[in-house]
Amino acid sequence: MFFPIIVYLSVNSQDELARFGLSDEDIFAGKVSDKWREFMKEQIRRARFYFNLAEEGASHLDKASHLPVWASLMLYRKILGAIEENEYDNLTKRAYVGRLGKLVTLPLAYSRAQSLPSLAF
Repeated sequence: MFFPIIVYLSVNSQDELARFGLSDEDIFAGKVSDKWREFMKEQIRRARFYFNLAEEGASHLDKASHLPVWASLMLYRKILGAIEENEYDNLTKRAYVGRLGKLVTLPLAYSRAQSLPSLAF
């Protein structure tokens, strides 16, 4: 089975790639180098920072939104962990959470969602 490479790049991505000594050609060649690994470590660090902010903001949402937000946060964090387990090779390897991982995570997300106070107006 063939999985096409889909790359999402931010508006500032060219600057970020250049800061790590990378180019578009490196990405489309699927070249996982030390430079790429350092670049991905920074992307993961940033994503975790924003996930932590989202946790803080979750209590400001309507109670009905808590479960999908927590489930997303927990599952996307697991995807970041999968990228790390793949040695930051998200160009040629798929980072994902399998069915069992999702089944284990959802009750935890439900529990966390129920324990949050709702600060929504």
